[in-house]
Amino acid sequence: MLNIAKQIYSGWNTIGKKHELPEAEVIPFGNSANEKKRLQNITKKYTVLKEYNNIPLPGFTLHKTDRKNWGSLDQTWLIIDPRGYLVRISNDNLENILHVTGITEGLIQEKCVWAREDSQTKMVLVPVSSPTYLEASQNTELIESKVNLKDVQIGDTVMLQNELVGTYMGVLSLYAPLDSSGFVYKPQIFFRRQIIKIEDKKYHYQTDLKILKVIKKTDNPLTREESMEYLNKDIASGSSYFTNLIGMSGSSYYSSRGMIKLASVHAVPKVSITLEEITLSEATNLFYIALTICDSGMLILENVRGRKVMIDFPYTFSNFSGRMPTTIDSFEIDYIEEPVDEPYDKLTQIKDTNVTSSKTKPRYSLDKFVKFYKIVKHVKQDTYV
Repeated sequence: MLNIAKQIYSGWNTIGKKHELPEAEVIPFGNSANEKKRLQNITKKYTVLKEYNNIPLPGFTLHKTDRKNWGSLDQTWLIIDPRGYLVRISNDNLENILHVTGITEGLIQEKCVWAREDSQTKMVLVPVSSPTYLEASQNTELIESKVNLKDVQIGDTVMLQNELVGTYMGVLSLYAPLDSSGFVYKPQIFFRRQIIKIEDKKYHYQTDLKILKVIKKTDNPLTREESMEYLNKDIASGSSYFTNLIGMSGSSYYSSRGMIKLASVHAVPKVSITLEEITLSEATNLFYIALTICDSGMLILENVRGRKVMIDFPYTFSNFSGRMPTTIDSFEIDYIEEPVDEPYDKLTQIKDTNVTSSKTKPRYSLDKFVKFYKIVKHVKQDTYV
């Protein structure tokens, strides 16, 4: 949602100037994490940092076009900001300006102001005669008068700053399959996320959803527990989709990474894990489920020597890189350290020093193992595989 920050910071260096005026970097003033981080970065990067009111001004002028750095792919335009420094804008930004106003001897004939999308720090120059300026001004009013989350009930229809509209489902913690960091596998956890339902079984979540307004109040607000039950029912159906991506362009998971398996009112920092022995038939069913979502953290096998292993379910793209297909009669394994006491909070893979990247690992068949376990994750009284 394009909007206009009330203040901007402009930073530049006084040494090594290429032009008569200093070339500055302009960012908005704001309280979001990325805005604060960007401000910290330019504070370290530039010797001069000034704060200005971000108001429409006359006098923005084209200076020249060139590449910012030797290796830059595209040329950009240096614009003279009437406050006394140069700022780069893209070719697309200049094209949009030309669609709504004239440029005479380099001077843009309309007053202009710096704007940005949502809480992003990349700025674009917008003439006041542009329909975009009217839209950005209206959006800014919405953002400045956004509702207090305390006034939003679970079940209300809301609009977010990123222009998504949906049903507010409250604040819940979300739990996902095991994911590896090196040789250690731990459950993925997304603590205390604000969630909205975009459409049937399709959800968007963020730490801060930035709710601008309530479009429709619910007549029957839900409790957090009722919302949790509603979400877990959708998850159990096998066709739900949760994402923190703004575009909401996807509708299904490509792998187990980020796949939500449980919603909970509890924020548990260490999800405990136990192994529950199952039959070969049950293991076969679980194998096919895990293969579909590339989830190595669902099933553990035990060989005749009592060694426990995880199946290496490669991500889908691996099947297109010359790697042999994974089937129930042909798969690779990774040995894991024997858990000492259950429950535990991680699985650790043993690095196989005998296998190099150029050497194909041995392949195995499910029916050659003697015991089978599903990997059960525990969040208080709730569990998921």
